[in-house]
Amino acid sequence: MEGVMGSLRWAGARIALAALSIVVAATLFQPRARATVMVEVPLEAMVRDADVIVVGVVEDVGARLVMLPDGGAEPHTITTLRVREWVKGSGGELVRIDEIGGVTSQVAMRIAGTPEYARGEEVVVFLRRTPEGALRTFAMVQGRFGIRRGVPGADDVVVRDTTSIGFASWASGPMAIEHGGVRAMRLADFLAFVRATLEQIETDPTTGDALGGGAR
Repeated sequence: MEGVMGSLRWAGARIALAALSIVVAATLFQPRARATVMVEVPLEAMVRDADVIVVGVVEDVGARLVMLPDGGAEPHTITTLRVREWVKGSGGELVRIDEIGGVTSQVAMRIAGTPEYARGEEVVVFLRRTPEGALRTFAMVQGRFGIRRGVPGADDVVVRDTTSIGFASWASGPMAIEHGGVRAMRLADFLAFVRATLEQIETDPTTGDALGGGAR
């Protein structure tokens, strides 16, 4: 397990005391846009705090308006995954992911850092339940890993793209913001690490102890 953990150190390189999401809204024009800065959540904490981890294929993507308590409405994008494997949690053949933002005939809204899914794409996703019971990608784009199948003789990999967000850190005192990036890893190593972490959590529940970053 140590070798696998070593290959995954990028996921836990930044040690955070709490997950933080700072959202700056620009509402002068439609579509609405928001820039997002947050603390990077180590992979161990994501494994611990996710309610659901699945491998699946995107079957459908669509948007709808959701009514708000104040009488307003906002668009949500609903992504339907056909599950190939339940890594954490259990359920049926389909999982629906509810993300804030999207484009409808009435309104458009996009939040930087919200993951996007495309039909036919294969992904590993970490999901959290919202207070309303919907499933949402954990820690925004941090919880979405696209699968790239290698040509014969090449490894399959997972790719995480965090270029749409910034990571806040306080390593040298004042808050500094680093831009995210694109990182790839062997799929087999990635899933082995996730499974090993789940086994470790069963014996030591404090593994990757809560860093927040839950559903927005």
